[in-house]
Amino acid sequence: MTQTGSNVGSLQLHHNFRWVLCPSHLEPVRGFLGRFLQRRLIEEEAINGIKNPELTRISAWLPKVWQHLNKFLETYSSSDVTIGPRLFLTCPMDSVTSQTWFGDLWNYSIIPYLLEAVREGVQVYGHKAKWENPTEWVIQNSPWTEKMQRREWPSLLHLRPEDVGYDTHVTASSASASPVTSRSSHSNEASSNNGPDPLLTLVMRLQEAASLSGVVSNENSDTASLDSHNSEIESQNSEMGSLNSTMDGQDATSDLVQTQSRHADRLESMI
Repeated sequence: MTQTGSNVGSLQLHHNFRWVLCPSHLEPVRGFLGRFLQRRLIEEEAINGIKNPELTRISAWLPKVWQHLNKFLETYSSSDVTIGPRLFLTCPMDSVTSQTWFGDLWNYSIIPYLLEAVREGVQVYGHKAKWENPTEWVIQNSPWTEKMQRREWPSLLHLRPEDVGYDTHVTASSASASPVTSRSSHSNEASSNNGPDPLLTLVMRLQEAASLSGVVSNENSDTASLDSHNSEIESQNSEMGSLNSTMDGQDATSDLVQTQSRHADRLESMI
């Protein structure tokens, strides 16, 4: 369903209107094209009174093309740009004209739409997967026999990566990164099997030296802290000694004062 700005604006005036979303990868839309073509095939065979195996293959192949195109659009753009089954509903129930019809549909309707949708998807989402040409899949899985393919049928247009701005070197470089990594791992294993790596040995020695220097520095710091602690104890002891000497002096002075007071008392009594 095509939504235009004027239609949406007019429909929003009615409160009883709601959009019903029908994605192409879910029922009832997913199997609609197959059911529609099968019904037309049965009507055609009922009119002619004979079975037509070529039309049966074509009717079964077109839904696969539709699903493959939507998968292609989801891979290189998003699910919002997938196409509906409307393009394939007009397939003629004739093996010759259906081939010409599909060639015109592919070249003038499908390829131009894929070109614009994938180009916008690459600009928005970037490189999401390795590039695959949808035309090659169509040619390889075509239901028309070699006898039918020799008839007049316009050549199918190809969708090239440079047409949509898709840089194949980006995906190629990402794909080649894993072999380089595996080769480097194999070379590392080979070097480890040949003998010890001199660079690794040097690094280990540097680590040992750094650890030893750390131990020595820790011991020196412990010794310095112990010396400072001893000096603090000595200073405290000296302070205590000076305090004791001061107290001894005070005691001697008090004894002298008492002796003098006794002598004075004796002199007073004698007098």
